[in-house]
Amino acid sequence: MNHISYEKWFQYAQDKLDEETRTEYENHLYNCDHCLEIYLAAVEASETSMPVLTSSTSFTDSVMNQVNETKKEKPVINKRVKNNRRQTMIHYALAAAMTLILMSTGIFSQLMNVANEFDNPNPKHTESFVSNFLNNSISITDQLEENFKEGNKK
Repeated sequence: MNHISYEKWFQYAQDKLDEETRTEYENHLYNCDHCLEIYLAAVEASETSMPVLTSSTSFTDSVMNQVNETKKEKPVINKRVKNNRRQTMIHYALAAAMTLILMSTGIFSQLMNVANEFDNPNPKHTESFVSNFLNNSISITDQLEENFKEGNKK
């Protein structure tokens, strides 16, 4: 197995390698314990080369001052109430116009007829084709029997 040198791992820890090489090294770390140890040593060494924060309170104060300045720069702007009322009135006018149009076309009366059909507990019962056919066939057989009986009597 090819091991990667300490210098390369140090460059990796300082993010000085291109993305393709970084991906290759990351995949190599999954399979090689020896290189993982070298990588951890390189990370520790790169941590010591990072700049040291001299005073944490001064850093905190500077960050808080920047936050306060950004809050002061952009005051909250109130929305115009006039535009909201105008928009509301336009919506009411459109709703009234649509209601008048639908009433003039008769949509609402047709909806009431459909609603009455659903509410009607006794729907109109129409005879099925089969029952109608059977009733007609019975009447035909009755007529044939009558004709047959009349023919026997003569």
